[in-house]
Amino acid sequence: MVTPSGLQSQLDAASGAVLLVAQPERAVLAVTGSDRQSWLNGLVTNDVAKLPVGAASYGLAVSQKGRIMADMLVFREQERLLLVIPSSSSDELRAHFAKYLIMEDAEVHETALAVLMAHGPRSLELLERAKAKGARGALLDTTGLGGALVLAGADLDLSSDVAALGGVVGDLAGWEALRLGRGIPAFGSDFDASTYPQEAGLEKRAVSFDKGCYLGQEVVCMLEMRGHVKRKLVPVLLEPGATATAGAKVEDSNGAEVGKLTSVVLHPAWKQAVGLAMVKLAQAEVDTALRVGDASARVFAPA
Repeated sequence: MVTPSGLQSQLDAASGAVLLVAQPERAVLAVTGSDRQSWLNGLVTNDVAKLPVGAASYGLAVSQKGRIMADMLVFREQERLLLVIPSSSSDELRAHFAKYLIMEDAEVHETALAVLMAHGPRSLELLERAKAKGARGALLDTTGLGGALVLAGADLDLSSDVAALGGVVGDLAGWEALRLGRGIPAFGSDFDASTYPQEAGLEKRAVSFDKGCYLGQEVVCMLEMRGHVKRKLVPVLLEPGATATAGAKVEDSNGAEVGKLTSVVLHPAWKQAVGLAMVKLAQAEVDTALRVGDASARVFAPA
């Protein structure tokens, strides 16, 4: 068993080489059948119809009312599509998909594939090494630092390959520090089934506005055309020395409650608590002054 590196070492690897993090909270579904691509394209926000073989993209499954049921990574193989989803949403999503499977030639299966994410500029090199050991995957940059999705059996060991590239094997604590420092939301923590894509700030990353019709499209497009939502997920930086916990009340500079903190971590490089908060739209602008508990905070723009 590989012992994960310290948080700062993990952040350094993500920015300078490669950080590999297993994602045990993610499950992988396979979609097969001759209609798999067109059928799935009608149920998710990303454009699966145009996804090339060997490529992956980030998208959302939304309800008929446009609210997020789960986020997902879609990876296209020659004979099937692989959906990387939150394990907690697996049963619900399978039931949801079955509801809209009528005459199409498509089937959804569970797989035993393990999910690993690589982050950093040397992710492509690690992906190539992983494929040489029997894994599959694709380039997929979720942080702006470079990245790749790796799918493999649970026994795949890439620790020597990561080390050879100057990187480190990390853990979920390292991923939490990385994602919050870069303002990346997580399903189940920062957004859930009550959230619209625009509220979570995912409309640019996860939604295609020029693809064909899909379930929930009318609501998602209406929100986009209207130009704003009533609340927004924003990155927040607390004053030095301050601590907080997820769920803490967020107030404006006048002491009025405007939202709540959804995730927070002590950033090892900045020595400050950084997190995400769902706040009223009026408080969502960069540099807006806020309070979290007894501490001052501000909305910031991740690098």
